[in-house]
Amino acid sequence: MNFANHTKVEILEVHAEGEVGQIVLSGAPNIPGETLLDQMNHINECDDSFLKFCLHEPRGKSQMTVNLLLPSKKSAAEHGFIPMQPDGAHSMSGSNAMCVATALIELGFVQPSGENCRVPIDTPSGLIVANATVSGSKVISVEIEMLPSFLEHPNIEINVKDFGTVKADIAFGGCYFVLVNAEQLNLQICNENAEKLVQLGKAIKEAASEQIKVRHPEILELNQIEYTMFVEHSLPRIKTSTILYPGRVDRSPCGTGTAAQLATLVAKGELQSDQEIISESIIHGKFYARVKDKVKCGERDAIIPVMRGRAWVYGKSQFFIDPTDPFLSGYTLSDTW
Repeated sequence: MNFANHTKVEILEVHAEGEVGQIVLSGAPNIPGETLLDQMNHINECDDSFLKFCLHEPRGKSQMTVNLLLPSKKSAAEHGFIPMQPDGAHSMSGSNAMCVATALIELGFVQPSGENCRVPIDTPSGLIVANATVSGSKVISVEIEMLPSFLEHPNIEINVKDFGTVKADIAFGGCYFVLVNAEQLNLQICNENAEKLVQLGKAIKEAASEQIKVRHPEILELNQIEYTMFVEHSLPRIKTSTILYPGRVDRSPCGTGTAAQLATLVAKGELQSDQEIISESIIHGKFYARVKDKVKCGERDAIIPVMRGRAWVYGKSQFFIDPTDPFLSGYTLSDTW
């Protein structure tokens, strides 16, 4: 890990509907790459030491994301970000996009010109747009114009070790999800079942990754299933539980997962494309999602989802870089990891 001349890393503490999405404001090392996708791949394939510095103990914990704020590689945006989680850097996150947009406005990196503020943001998956509602210097809500989202494998069966067959849909909402109707499992999405959801969600994701191939039609590097999302349907309301490494429930309703679910409902004719859905998390946070447009992604029918939610800046911290510290790359223990 090469921090060049940096002696500290400045972190802004933010959450979106309860899901922690910290933001690196300064002190990050140079990340090589011509695009944010290249930079994401460099972190995952060449050097993940900064990710571990931020996310592993003693500085980090399993229940969080750290967003690497970077200059955009696209002329249409000034800012970009890469969401980093304990298992690696990821291509997109709706809740973290809300955190980043809120921080950019409230810290003065972007100046609103009234009650509405448009913020284009670069991501490894492509360009998104945040439209924030602002009151004074406070962001009230953020609506994210998400990436083209689509259903890739409908109504498939996954053989899950020590469990049996699970029916699911595989869809893309910024990254790939296994979407599982929780009712078939007789497993309610609630706090009391969080551990059961985590264990089964990890097993389903691992089985799906072995048994099913995915490939984005335009960004060939996006070819892995990343998460299981359990869903309870009571349309226009859905309750969601996305399972993230190393074994935890997303505290937010999960923006990319909700985008994938919205695309699936529209593609299967279970929801009219002009209907808004309310996506509710295990702790009752809410995102509001609707279809902005129907498009093509390669040869696939896709939608442009719009996702509205809230984020709060709640603190700031500094990590000091001491070369004598034996745990600069952190550590994990199986009691929580």
